[in-house]
Amino acid sequence: MKVISLLQPWASLVILNAKQWETRSWNTKHRGPLLIHASAKKPSHREKEMFESDPNFKKFVPDLDLLPYGALIGKTILTEVYDTTWVLQNREVFTEYNWQNEFAFDDFSPNRFAWQLKEIKPLKHFLPMKGTLGLWEYSSLF
Repeated sequence: MKVISLLQPWASLVILNAKQWETRSWNTKHRGPLLIHASAKKPSHREKEMFESDPNFKKFVPDLDLLPYGALIGKTILTEVYDTTWVLQNREVFTEYNWQNEFAFDDFSPNRFAWQLKEIKPLKHFLPMKGTLGLWEYSSLF
């Protein structure tokens, strides 16, 4: 199964359904099941203060120290990938999303790709493991 590693707090924001789009500078042909891995890298002291004082983040993640790091934490379905410019011009098509959250939690600037995530679910038990950049493969019972 394909996996994507995300830095915290973004990985947890996906699993909490506060963030249902993931933007990337690169496209993928993959569609279908996708595991969410929380990177082992922790935010710097300065980043931690910034996140914990930002009302958008604080609403969902009040304490970054309590988040899982270096573990598979959830699964989703990558249904489609769009050009970010197209998404911004056609937001009315995507009425089910909280665009205030999406814009607060990701970069929808031009020349990027917006990955549409559906059926987001946390894993019952987080599975500690090392991740890597890009999409990577994990073999398991999922």
